[in-house]
Amino acid sequence: MIKKTAQELDRAVRRIVEAVGTPPENAARVAHILVGAHLAGHDSHGIQHLPRYIREVRAGDIVPAGQPEVLRESGPVVLVRGRWGWGHVTAEFATQRGIEKARRFGMGLVGAVEVNHIGRLGHYAEQAAEQGVVILLSAGFKALTAPTAAPHGGRKALLAPNPIAMGFPSTPGAPVILDFATTQVAGGKVALAKAKGETLPPGCIIDREGRPSVRPDDYFEGGALLPFGGHKGFGIMVATEILGQILPGADAFSETPHGGVHYRHAGLSLVAIDSGVFSSRHEFASRTERLVERIHGVPPAPGVHEVLAPGDFEHRARSLRAQQGIDVPETTWKEILETAESLGVGSVMPS
Repeated sequence: MIKKTAQELDRAVRRIVEAVGTPPENAARVAHILVGAHLAGHDSHGIQHLPRYIREVRAGDIVPAGQPEVLRESGPVVLVRGRWGWGHVTAEFATQRGIEKARRFGMGLVGAVEVNHIGRLGHYAEQAAEQGVVILLSAGFKALTAPTAAPHGGRKALLAPNPIAMGFPSTPGAPVILDFATTQVAGGKVALAKAKGETLPPGCIIDREGRPSVRPDDYFEGGALLPFGGHKGFGIMVATEILGQILPGADAFSETPHGGVHYRHAGLSLVAIDSGVFSSRHEFASRTERLVERIHGVPPAPGVHEVLAPGDFEHRARSLRAQQGIDVPETTWKEILETAESLGVGSVMPS
């Protein structure tokens, strides 16, 4: 592992992303979200994706200058078209439309199509919570051509990790944030384990024959991710597929140019609710904070240091890593530098 500051990683991502024709303001958004994943303690959703993103740009799957647009709008309902640009930019655009609708109508429903990989969903939940808005996000991929997640009891992949996130404003502490794949682990965490030379916890993946495995290579050699919580987690995976992919009608845009095999059918849906819709934003945040305090007040079980509320981990990691820096696997940083060299910006990368 090597140590990098958030500023060094941000600068590296911006230079690489701008080098393929991304407008500076969009490159800044992509960098903020990728580096923000590291700061939040989720290295699996950070810069390790960048070399793949650049390959997808070169293949025509990501349109680096693509800008999202509102395709249809009626009252509190909006359909956003990402135009196969950076998924992070599309997701931020859709989230902001949802926040605006929630502020105006009390709640908003936003769907997005032509969506590439959007990174850590918790970022968008935090974005809404910071503005006093409750949000529920569902990302469905319907990986018809490249499935990665097996159904409960199945021996081969059918769907995708189909993440879901929720955010709730709180005061004066951190917002309550839930963000998780509907698989036991996200594919990015398998890739991170591989980069570190580590094995996975039992129950995360199966190999190509449907047998349980802890070897990351077995996943990349035809295996599959497993749903969390058995049949219950699989049920949430299916529900997320319906909400995130079927509801916005992503299939209707699957034959448009770009998008690649992984995201051809990808969609995103979010419900945004003004936290003061039934009382006031301050009352909502105060009541949420009291709930968090009750959670913190529960005595920890043997072997556990303290009981945390959802979002505490990220809040603490952000403060710690901003001060101490971010550990990056040497293999990942080598890939980043090689990618920069191939784009002619290697000389201006952090050493």
